Parts: sequence; C-alpha cells; structure tokens
Amino acid sequence: MTHNDKIHFLGIRHHGPGSSSSLLNALDKIRLDAILVEGPTEAEALLPLATHKEMRPPVALLIIDDLSQTVFYSFAEFSPEWQSIHYAHKKNIHLRFMDLPQTHQMALRQTLLLKFEL
Repeated sequence: MTHNDKIHFLGIRHHGPGSSSSLLNALDKIRLDAILVEGPTEAEALLPLATHKEMRPPVALLIIDDLSQTVFYSFAEFSPEWQSIHYAHKKNIHLRFMDLPQTHQMALRQTLLLKFEL
C-alpha cells in the first residue's frame, strides 16, 4: 500500500482470496471519500445491481459492440473488486469504475486491426 494524505493505492491480485482479506482490512483503516474499482466507466449505472439481494457470484459484466468484439469483467465472491463494491455500498462510500471506456478501447482495437489487416 502506498499513500499520501489524500490518495491511497492498494495493490491487489485479481480474484485472489488473500488480496480480498488484505484489502478489506486496509479499507477499514482508511477514512474513504470514494473507491475506484477496475471496470468500464459506461457500466457505472449497473453497479447497484451487484448489491441486489438476489445477485450471487460468480457473475460477469459482458460488453459487446456491433463489430462482434466482446469483453467481460468477471466477479467471484472472493474477488477484491466484488468485495470493494459491497464495502462501498455498506459504508455508503462513493463508488466509481475507473477504466478507459470500452467504447474507446474497442474503437482502438478495430483501428489497429484495419491498419495492420489482422
């Protein structure tokens, strides 16, 4: 963990049960205004669904564009991302996805495919 007075960076390993435990312990020690989780910014409106009483992992967020490109973000019960989402919900902490929008990433991939005829 690195930090200054305002920003804390917590290194995690995706889907690592040990990372989730360490993450939750660290979150309890830090006074938070917001939590940023890896995920596509255009899917932020879906974050409340993760805390719906009938939503149980494993689950995935699937993004498909009109050119048949697909991306998915998977969540397991023990994944740090899933735990962060639920922690933010329980503690009423502002929660945001922080990846570059998939719209841009997919457009870039398509441009590279066309340019290099892949």
